Amino acid sequence: MSEPGPPPGPCLKGHFFHVRFEYVREYYGYEALARVMAALPPEERARLSGLDRDAWYPFRSLNTLDRCIARQLAPDDPGLFERLGAVSARHRTDLLGEHARLVNVHGFLSRLADEHERLTTFGRFEYRRLGFTEGELSARDFPEVDEVYCRGSRGYLRAAVELLTGGPVEVHERACQCDGRPACIFRLKWPRVEGVEPAS
Repeated sequence: MSEPGPPPGPCLKGHFFHVRFEYVREYYGYEALARVMAALPPEERARLSGLDRDAWYPFRSLNTLDRCIARQLAPDDPGLFERLGAVSARHRTDLLGEHARLVNVHGFLSRLADEHERLTTFGRFEYRRLGFTEGELSARDFPEVDEVYCRGSRGYLRAAVELLTGGPVEVHERACQCDGRPACIFRLKWPRVEGVEPAS
C-alpha cells in the first residue's frame, strides 16, 4: 500500500515537529511538553497527537507549534526560534558522526536545496556558491510566509555549517518574502576547515 499523499496547501514532513518535541523534552522536561500540547488550539493538538515523522502536516502547524513553545517556555527569549531551527541541524549532521568535518559545505548546502522537495510540498530552494567559504541560499515561491520559519531557517543554517566547520558562521537574511520580496535570500560565510580543501 502506498503512503497517503499530503493534504491540500503547503505541507512538510513530521520530522520537523519530532525534533522540536525532542528539544522540549531534553531542555524543559516531559511536563513542559505536556503544557505546550495543552496550550495548542484544539485542532492542532488533535493533529499533532500521535505524531508520525514520515507523514505530512500543514506548514502553518509548525509555525503555530513554535509560537506556542515560545509563549509557554521562553516568552522573553528572542533567540528561541533560531534554537528550534538549530536542533534540526544537529539531528541532520549527527548522522555524519566523526566525518562531519570532512563534508564539503558547498556540497552540503547544494544537497539541502535539492532535498527541499522531499521534505516539503512548497517553494523552491536554490544554492549559489560565492567563494571558497561563502555562499547564498534562496527560497522562493512560498504560498504562505511566516517570519518564525525564517528565523528558524537562520538557526538551522548557522548550526549546520558550524557543526561542519567548527564555526563561527555568519548568516544574514538580506531579503525576505515576509517583506514582499520575491525570495528569502540567506548569505552565509564560514571559516576554512583545516586540512580540507574546498571543492573546485
